[in-house]
Amino acid sequence: MTVTKEDVFDMLNADPKEVSAEITRAFYENYNYLKENGGHAIDGKLRRQALNQVLYYWKKNRALMERITDSEVKLTLPEQKTPNLSLPFSIEGVVDIVEESDRTILYDLKTHDPERIKADTEPYREQLYVYAYIWKNLMGNRVDDTAIIATPLPKDLTNAIKDMEENGLSQSPVVEKELEKWEPLIPIGYEEEEVARMIQGFGEVVEKIETHQFSPPPLKTLEEKKKGFKYPFAVHVCRNCDARFSCDSYSEYVRKANGIKKRGEMFEYMLPLKDENEDFIDGNLQEQ
Repeated sequence: MTVTKEDVFDMLNADPKEVSAEITRAFYENYNYLKENGGHAIDGKLRRQALNQVLYYWKKNRALMERITDSEVKLTLPEQKTPNLSLPFSIEGVVDIVEESDRTILYDLKTHDPERIKADTEPYREQLYVYAYIWKNLMGNRVDDTAIIATPLPKDLTNAIKDMEENGLSQSPVVEKELEKWEPLIPIGYEEEEVARMIQGFGEVVEKIETHQFSPPPLKTLEEKKKGFKYPFAVHVCRNCDARFSCDSYSEYVRKANGIKKRGEMFEYMLPLKDENEDFIDGNLQEQ
């Protein structure tokens, strides 16, 4: 299904009940498409939770959505050079843009828990500043501000919705109260003088990758849970790294976590630390 910008504005100007019905229809149309083409399905309970996330995200962020001038903008800046070795690389990113009067604001949507984002905003700041650098180079316009939009519903709101639905209600003052308390918008800010430093750091990382420089953190770091994270560093970071299966620290972590005594027991070593259903819940939903 293709949704145009005009479709979105028609929905924003429509009656809220009509919008909810259209979102529900589009949700199931997309779900069925993904199920048929990807071969993955989720049960009715999780489908309902996923739909609620979309519906309440729209309800909470409608005012912001009306201000967005460009959605899901793909930014690409080719022919960059690393600072020391002049190695070529490109930078890409996807953001939402708000341009009003003489101000430009970049928003980045994340499925991460908002407390996790607030606990360590620096990685998100670096990412948004890099996007701001691309935007300025491509469009010739400076960026005035940046922010993260965290899409997961808070646990208290999720529980209030669950209680409302179990009681056969379509409205609840508790749900409205929790919806009012929800703060998905996390300001990051923007400091022009910091951009050059972050771009240089980005280029230095590219150089390390291209020259095969890799120093893994110690086992202790892999076992630690950072503030706002449900799982240790090895789950959130290492298992997304292509080099993990040749990393001594990760190898030691997995052997210890799974009780593996022999280094050659690669079958156990290759097993994922969580299954796909747990990933889905952790990324977007609250497990009940």
